[in-house]
Amino acid sequence: MATRYDRALPETEALNVIIDRRTLLKLLASMPVTALPIAVQAATPSDGAAFEQTSQALTGYAPSATDTKAMLAAFATPDRRAGLARLARVVASTPADRLDAALRDDGLDKLANDLVAAWYSGIATNGKQQRLVLYTDAYVWFAMTFTKPMGVCGGVTGYWKDAPT
Repeated sequence: MATRYDRALPETEALNVIIDRRTLLKLLASMPVTALPIAVQAATPSDGAAFEQTSQALTGYAPSATDTKAMLAAFATPDRRAGLARLARVVASTPADRLDAALRDDGLDKLANDLVAAWYSGIATNGKQQRLVLYTDAYVWFAMTFTKPMGVCGGVTGYWKDAPT
């Protein structure tokens, strides 16, 4: 069945492009990511690496790349970006035995505690909003080895009948 878009255009309408909504959306969705501003593209990988190193130094656990990306997206709000950059610099340049004092001196202890809480709970809190970022990969499950996330099988049927060792 022919539609109004299938008709041949007269020469006078040759410059007027007729496009339906679905085609327009397909074109917009297929635009390359390189259309993003250069500054955004350049900042993302280094922020991710610094965020991963900072998180590892503060929590003692090495996050996966997937978890790092998800937590960075949820935790690094525009209000926190400058603080996270300062936190990364302090963590990278301070020995572990002086880190607590350095964070307090620079006023970064609350941000550091919020970041650690986000990794352990799996919930990124921004003001009054909370977002579940990690569930089975939240660090609380690694720290509490005697339990597991709800909904995750602990072993073969009846594994729970034996006392933990």
